[in-house]
Amino acid sequence: MEFRKEIEFAKVLLPNGSIEENRIEIRYDPLTLQTSRVLKKKPPIPEIQGFEEEIESTKVWCPFCPERIESMAAKDPELLKGEFLRRGEAILFSNIVPYSKYSFVIRMTDAHYLELEDFKRDYFDDSFFLIQDALSRLGEGKYYISIGMNYLKPAGSSIMHPHIQTLVSETSTDYFARMDWSALEFFEERKKDYWKALVEKEKEIGSRFVGETAKTTWLAAFAPKGFFHFIGVPEEREFMNMSEEQISGISEGIIRILRFYASKGFNSFNISMFLADRLGEHFRTNLHIVARTPFDKYYWCDVYFPKLFHDETISYLVPEEYASEMAEFMQG
Repeated sequence: MEFRKEIEFAKVLLPNGSIEENRIEIRYDPLTLQTSRVLKKKPPIPEIQGFEEEIESTKVWCPFCPERIESMAAKDPELLKGEFLRRGEAILFSNIVPYSKYSFVIRMTDAHYLELEDFKRDYFDDSFFLIQDALSRLGEGKYYISIGMNYLKPAGSSIMHPHIQTLVSETSTDYFARMDWSALEFFEERKKDYWKALVEKEKEIGSRFVGETAKTTWLAAFAPKGFFHFIGVPEEREFMNMSEEQISGISEGIIRILRFYASKGFNSFNISMFLADRLGEHFRTNLHIVARTPFDKYYWCDVYFPKLFHDETISYLVPEEYASEMAEFMQG
């Protein structure tokens, strides 16, 4: 396993007449070899100005609020027989705009909006248990299954109300396929899945290891795909076989990371979990979480042409530096 990077330096003549030298690291993802650019110089992140008007105005039409969900949410006519799945405040139903053969939404909580510090472990636990329930109804066949979350507009969410999505497709997404092929090649060479080897190596190095929750290891990504990119690696390989302890360990880790994001002035994030189920022993379920540009009255987007057209991410934060800060939050 190689943590490869290349260095470039850029000189800038500032308005005051001084010359500033900037270091740019081009880092290669150890699994897929996709590149990210890490710049230590970051643009200023403005203080959140507040968006109370949007919170109130979107409550008027939100289909996930308790008073509307029964009449507005779509239902699955096959696996779920036209019924909602419920656990605590969480409700699972069909995405009215499906992205795959089976496309589910999990409304996490009754609350229309949550500060990052207000997310509870139970909200994620209940959502993940409902996803296990829905997936247990799948018939035979090979599926690529992923779980994702977009929170607030910078993360691409069209609805403010906290929710998670699950995609079940007979065809993988582009990045899922890259991970699958690369992980299979790694497994055939090493006789060990990539993520198990990654955890062992990162613990040995130490600078990107941030801590553990129940049956789950958390790392700062070597080649980050966004702000404060962390990876969760569970002990139990397949999502459908995960115990209550394993699910809670994943949820608790997410909660601690969200608290860390809040401490850094962020309020928006993305999560993607790639499931090992039905893929084979070369693959292990793995979770990725990144912060997004803070949402407020004057928010700006952090997805631009390098990502859209080059499929390359730019991060202004150095993983080895923020890993040590996150380690304090991971201790609880």
